[in-house]
Amino acid sequence: MATSAGTLTRGRLPQAERKPRSLWSDAWKRLTRNKAAVLGIVFIVLMILVAIFADLLAQHNPVQQNAGISLRPPVWVQTGNPATSGLSEYPLGTDSLGRDMLSRLIFGARVSLIVGLIPTTIVVVIGVTFGLIAGYAGGWIDNLMMRIVDIVTAFPDLLFLITVGVAFRDTPFGQAFNGLLLIFVALAIVGWTGLTRLVRGQVLSLKQKEFIEAARTVGVSRRSILFKHLLPNAMAPVIVAISFAIPAFILAEAVLTIIGVGMRPSVNPDNPFPTSWGVLMSDGFASINSNPWALFFPVLLVSGTMLAFTSLGDGLRDALDPRDN
Repeated sequence: MATSAGTLTRGRLPQAERKPRSLWSDAWKRLTRNKAAVLGIVFIVLMILVAIFADLLAQHNPVQQNAGISLRPPVWVQTGNPATSGLSEYPLGTDSLGRDMLSRLIFGARVSLIVGLIPTTIVVVIGVTFGLIAGYAGGWIDNLMMRIVDIVTAFPDLLFLITVGVAFRDTPFGQAFNGLLLIFVALAIVGWTGLTRLVRGQVLSLKQKEFIEAARTVGVSRRSILFKHLLPNAMAPVIVAISFAIPAFILAEAVLTIIGVGMRPSVNPDNPFPTSWGVLMSDGFASINSNPWALFFPVLLVSGTMLAFTSLGDGLRDALDPRDN
């Protein structure tokens, strides 16, 4: 018995005496074991750091033009002709106006990530609030609110974005922040319905649980039930949805810019948001025959960012799946 007791003392504590782990700590451990999700996190953090410190990382002003070195390929492309070979001071080459591609890509990361984050924040605020109220209230309130969701959902997203972009592009509202404000509002208007349906479904399932009935019995206010009991327990699928919404908005901005209703390119050297990856893709597509590298690099970054967020979303979905807890 003494030997067993000593072994137990020196070994791990019994299950009953161990410190309990929360859902979020278990989910984080499962997420860190997912190599694809970890790589996605590393890439996203790297892009965020590039966006924050763009002014320090960029070697040239992203709007500075130099017609004498236009359409230069990357530095490793040497054609034997000094007029068409890459230059060491422009590692990724230049565009049709002689602007440094690397500096434009660095500043483009700032704009593209903002385009992904700000509309997502608006969508989360509207969608989560709408879904919580509709799911908890039920009855005619739920029916009315969901009919509004159906009306917004029925309108084609791309057609709505193009219509709004064309209608307001030349107004002061459409020109604010080089057209970014218009993009934020347009993406948020069409992007909140899916999250509303998701949150409403979670609330309909959770509001019948015993802990919600107990909260009602002891007189907890509706606001506390919504935001302190229901919302925290519905956050897992919301977090996964957010990780998929951010790259979708980045791609939407790029598509809108390519078709001519997205962000306006800036020529102001003091503008902190001079360009985006969508603008670079549009410019690169125009010069694809003479300099395909100008299109390759922004496409590579957009694709890499979407893949990183998708890998993170898949990892979060697996980590937060209740069946694995």
